Amino acid sequence: MRKTVQLAVLGAFLALFGAPEPVWALFFRLEGDRLWLQANRTPLADVLDQFARVGVEIRLDPAVQSTVTGAIRGEDVDVALENLLEGYDYLLTWKRLPGPLGRVPKLKEIQVFLPGHASDARPRPRKSPLFETTRGVGGAAPEFVKDELLVGVRPGSTYARFQSLLDQIGGMIVEADSATGVYLIRFPPGTNVEALLAQLARNPLVAHAELNRVTRLPTGFAGGPAPLPAVAPPADGSIPVAVLDSGLDPAAGLGPLLSAGWDAVAPDRALADPDGHGTQMAILASGALAADGLAASADPVPLVSVRAFDEEGKTSSFAILQALAYAAKAGAKVVNMSWGSGTDSEFLRAAVQTAAGQGLLLVAAAGNEPTGQPIYPAAYPEVIAVGGTTAAGQLWTNSNTGSFVDLSAVATATLPAGRYAGTSISSAVVAGALAHYLNRHPDATAAQARAALLAALSPAPAAGSGAGTLDAAALRRLLEPR
Repeated sequence: MRKTVQLAVLGAFLALFGAPEPVWALFFRLEGDRLWLQANRTPLADVLDQFARVGVEIRLDPAVQSTVTGAIRGEDVDVALENLLEGYDYLLTWKRLPGPLGRVPKLKEIQVFLPGHASDARPRPRKSPLFETTRGVGGAAPEFVKDELLVGVRPGSTYARFQSLLDQIGGMIVEADSATGVYLIRFPPGTNVEALLAQLARNPLVAHAELNRVTRLPTGFAGGPAPLPAVAPPADGSIPVAVLDSGLDPAAGLGPLLSAGWDAVAPDRALADPDGHGTQMAILASGALAADGLAASADPVPLVSVRAFDEEGKTSSFAILQALAYAAKAGAKVVNMSWGSGTDSEFLRAAVQTAAGQGLLLVAAAGNEPTGQPIYPAAYPEVIAVGGTTAAGQLWTNSNTGSFVDLSAVATATLPAGRYAGTSISSAVVAGALAHYLNRHPDATAAQARAALLAALSPAPAAGSGAGTLDAAALRRLLEPR
């Protein structure tokens, strides 16, 4: 069905920041239950893609072939869509974002279809990458997600006042992290979000704002077609280890160990692992296979797998916040983070503190470059930072060192997808050891488990590699019955 939809509010061109004439062929802004839209013979599918850009799930009947012309400005979205989708049947699903501003309304899904053909509505593939990234002036600054900021509000701020601020700067609330109270704000393409940071720093509603920083997975790991031998399911009531990474390959044979799983970067997708790194770390953290010099566990622990990285191995600070919150809700007591960045984040620090306050043991890789510089989240005091050793107990050549490193563990392993080296492996080994300890001592607190780990260590291989090494002898001391 092909037609042109004329919007109800014609001639009311959008005047963002006082501009008298429209600048964009297609302008879109959705904030809560209000919609701004300017279009000129724009395919309806392209307009719906703008909704998808701010986190709205789209299901569209391929027979819908409309174009849209006209403009609306701050109209109630239900009223606007009734006009925009005139002649079609459609369904809107709403949700509420919990946070310090109260329960903010958020459009969750739009389904559009020919009358009587609801079953023909199909999920519309996302056009843009999950994380469109850029760097600051000169390209030397840390990488961040384009057109996005993370914002925390001061106590007592109201949604109405915050909406007024967003109207001034053109922002849209995309999501909220309930654990930390952080809001993900998205802006029209091309917005200079770095310049907005200085403006927000002076605003009395804003406690803190920062760029949505990007973290990348270590390179050199890959998925593989060879599944593990049959893995027996863990005993009922076993305590899981969470792996926050690139996901889990359903063909890897870890299904019997999976107690919960979620895709934090695309929540409507089934859990998968296009990178391979997450699957390899899950194998090690569960104890299904062991790193060099260590023995595989006779009783692997259950897994909580959270996909926090996209197909290119990138994640954002906000995705990490949501991944940590999911791990806590899923019942994990140990969280493995076999990745890191040299860029600190106040919001990531707060998320780590929140998770630790909930009793989670957080373990992270110290890094695969011997710079001596801190890597985050490993360098946060609440996180156990793990450096790397060889199977013989010597310092691994590429392991980072420094005062932030808590201990070291073997950094090499032969896995179904190949032979690898990195502090990613070291971190997964330590996380798995802590999970096994807690399953043998279910009444132990996080502090007691951490103390038991440190007490069991063998001597450290070098200065800057932490309090000791988790080698085969130390692992036996940690897990032997007492």
